[in-house]
Amino acid sequence: MPLPVPGRIADALRHATVAVSSSEGHVQGGGSGLVLGEETVITNAHVARSQQLSVESWEGRSVPATLVRVDGARDLALLSTKGLRGESAILGDSREVRPGTPVFAIGNPLGFTGALSAGVVHSTGVADAGMNRSRIAAHRWICADLRLAPGNSGGPLADYRGHVIGINTMVISGGLALAIPSRAVEAFLARREPRQRIGVTLRPVRRNRNGLGLLILEIESGSAAERASLLPGDIIIGVDGDSVQHADDLQNSIETTTSGLVRLKFTRGGDTRAREVAVQIANERVTTAA
Repeated sequence: MPLPVPGRIADALRHATVAVSSSEGHVQGGGSGLVLGEETVITNAHVARSQQLSVESWEGRSVPATLVRVDGARDLALLSTKGLRGESAILGDSREVRPGTPVFAIGNPLGFTGALSAGVVHSTGVADAGMNRSRIAAHRWICADLRLAPGNSGGPLADYRGHVIGINTMVISGGLALAIPSRAVEAFLARREPRQRIGVTLRPVRRNRNGLGLLILEIESGSAAERASLLPGDIIIGVDGDSVQHADDLQNSIETTTSGLVRLKFTRGGDTRAREVAVQIANERVTTAA
């Protein structure tokens, strides 16, 4: 049974959680958001559905918001606000999350401001594609066994230290909640335009008893991957010292690197020995095969 959430930690996260409202003609919508810096709020793309946006802080102060950037595929939106007085949240490392980790969510479900819901992490990684093949199977998620409702979307999923490990985005069959991992949020915040890519089409595959990897299906002519002598059929098994199991893992490293390089570990053909190569980042394309 999860330990009670210390009141001061929950209260601090409430002060970093805002209500996001959107309006388009007679259509009204809303959800939650998270303050991540001075005048900066992160929320779901499906919450920020119009150009007429406003953000209300925990103290009840409402200010207009401007949509800065949106990623519809990852369901993330970055908002800019002026005059918002909200405490900035701390992003944790979603790679450290394990099933059974106690978590809690803050949001504004059904009009209840700053409501708290507690539970545990159910699973992490790639969700069952059968639930929604086009949306869910394409990315990594944190799946948590806690109660969410309309209005929680865009709000924080946090560990019991108060570190935000995900952004809540939807409820799936069985009442489980899906959250976008904090590492994907960091990659979105760090993203440069055009997006940094290496020019490959990938598909997650199982490598016998050795876990999962990313099979290279295609390499674009003249791309960073081609210049690094990668070949179709190679299986990427690591990036910058971490293992990879999904295209998100590679893309997050590409978009957050400060050196302009990613170091890939891969296998080729029937050789199970790992090879390594440094890839110079370019404005290319990384896609995931359907």
